[in-house]
Amino acid sequence: MLEERQEELINSVLEDDKEKIHEITDNMYPIDIAIIIEEFDDESLMKFNEHIDNELMAEIIEQASEELQVRIIKLFEFKSIVHLFSYMSNDDIADILGNLPIKMRKDLLKLMKTGDTRQLQELLGYDEDSAGGIMTTEYIALRGDLLIGESLKKIKEIGPKTEVIETIFVLNNNKELIGTADLRDILVAPEDEKLLNIMNDNIISVHPEEDQEKVSLLVSKYDLKAIPVIN
Repeated sequence: MLEERQEELINSVLEDDKEKIHEITDNMYPIDIAIIIEEFDDESLMKFNEHIDNELMAEIIEQASEELQVRIIKLFEFKSIVHLFSYMSNDDIADILGNLPIKMRKDLLKLMKTGDTRQLQELLGYDEDSAGGIMTTEYIALRGDLLIGESLKKIKEIGPKTEVIETIFVLNNNKELIGTADLRDILVAPEDEKLLNIMNDNIISVHPEEDQEKVSLLVSKYDLKAIPVIN
């Protein structure tokens, strides 16, 4: 089946048939598309990119092999790559940047927003097999004195842009972590209850340098959906 799709997609790109390309890719997973376009020459890759939306291309790049990721970034204009990065989470961007030559990585970081650059540089500073190397900077942290109704409103606003949503991190007024709350518990709690009254204050955390295998064991042992990484 994938071989048939591969031939169809190749022919559609060669014929510049945008409608057919959309018809084919709409019924495929990004990982399968990434496998197919790995065989494309540079011209076909550029044509393919012109005919699909940026969000799908970002998903394809996320799923692509390291070799294809580097090839695409070398082939496309850096401004286009930065625009595609806007559809990805920072930890996925950091993984991609980590495979690039240093000069190329620096040039891309210069084009990005200051806040994003700071977070990415932090992620890039950790070994890929450490907790810091696999962590995300995109999570929801709310003050514990918020009411559940207020918390839900903020979760709805922030959630679509966030990678970790099942676990909500709870902070005090000094922005220090004081607990975590499961999204399900928040959804069933009375709206006039304070977030800190339903949180779990028994915090299990790891340091950025912790080996990711130890992190996985902790996640499995305590059935965690997320674990805070604390310096």
